[in-house]
Amino acid sequence: MARYLPYWAYYLHQGMLTALMLQGVTGYFRHQGLDLASLSLLSLTFLPWIGKCFWAPWCERHCLGLRGNRYLGSLVALQLGMAAVLLAIALLRPEQALMPILLALMLLTVLSATHDVYADAITITSTDARQRPFANAAQVGGSYLGVVFGSLAFLWLAARWGWQAGFLGMALLSLSLLLPLALLPASSAQASAGTPARLDRATLRALWPALCLVAIYYLAMRGLMAVQTVLLLDRGLDFARLGLVTTLYGTLASGLGILIGSWMARRLGTWRCLLPCLLVHAAISSAAALGVQMFSLSAWLVLFALVNVAAAIGFVTLYNLLMGQVRAHQPASDYALFQSVDAAVAMLASLAALQVAHFAGYGPLLAGLAGIALVSLWPARRLCRRLQNGR
Repeated sequence: MARYLPYWAYYLHQGMLTALMLQGVTGYFRHQGLDLASLSLLSLTFLPWIGKCFWAPWCERHCLGLRGNRYLGSLVALQLGMAAVLLAIALLRPEQALMPILLALMLLTVLSATHDVYADAITITSTDARQRPFANAAQVGGSYLGVVFGSLAFLWLAARWGWQAGFLGMALLSLSLLLPLALLPASSAQASAGTPARLDRATLRALWPALCLVAIYYLAMRGLMAVQTVLLLDRGLDFARLGLVTTLYGTLASGLGILIGSWMARRLGTWRCLLPCLLVHAAISSAAALGVQMFSLSAWLVLFALVNVAAAIGFVTLYNLLMGQVRAHQPASDYALFQSVDAAVAMLASLAALQVAHFAGYGPLLAGLAGIALVSLWPARRLCRRLQNGR
């Protein structure tokens, strides 16, 4: 299993940064008294994930090789750059430099999004159909394991020694996660001499059913996860326990979801596992909407545990499908386009969910998410059939 350790390492890095910005920094500023409308601005730092599909073809054409792998040199250089940005943020004072921190986080996201282009390219080109469910488990599992560090470790360090210690710890982790990449096997993927990677109309025509499926597949789950931290705090969860709870969600709950999702992908196949996942998403969203006035803190903790299980199942099963939809001459660019759509949905869902919660309350928000989950079932079913028939 050492073969999959590099995948775990660079996806853990991605998960650490995502959790740091969406949970660690959000929880820190919420504890300092920042309102929900202002906190929603943190989701804007993920704008580069939406745009990475525009520079991914250039990245694929001009990647730097290392140790026999076409994409590894670029990935390592970007990870060193992200460690440097984390060190720079550690020098800023959060109570006096909110806007510089937001700009630094956006720069961090630019580097992270580009890093992910190369990480996905390495994963796609170094695995076959038999190995892919295990690689998808590393992709999702590593991302969720990163929550332990981006949320629990950061909040623990920040609560005891301050903002600077939290970001210094994240920078040191970023550097240490370069070590397992020495185990990455050489890749046989070579640049295509005849068809260079591009983003054009032909790409959109070829991939539009998969892009539409990405946009709606776990839209309701995105909304629920966006308000997870603040809703639990507002329902009485103390700040000291927040990091522990989000860590348990990112390890035990999501780990269970990863195991279930990997089993479903191998046992049921790529296509038959998708709609059952959507039905589970709709059921959980409906339960949240119905229980908004009656659930205790304990009930919300259980429900969000189920949210994390269901989201992990959805990630594994969808990513397994998407890695099979990329074209051979530009796997990094096609997969970056899928993830750009996913990032756009995640950012808009986070921004909209926090704004609706701030101005209308949690009740209308959760009712709307439940409605979205139910309405999405029909088009998702049609898109799955179209993709399957077009294979």
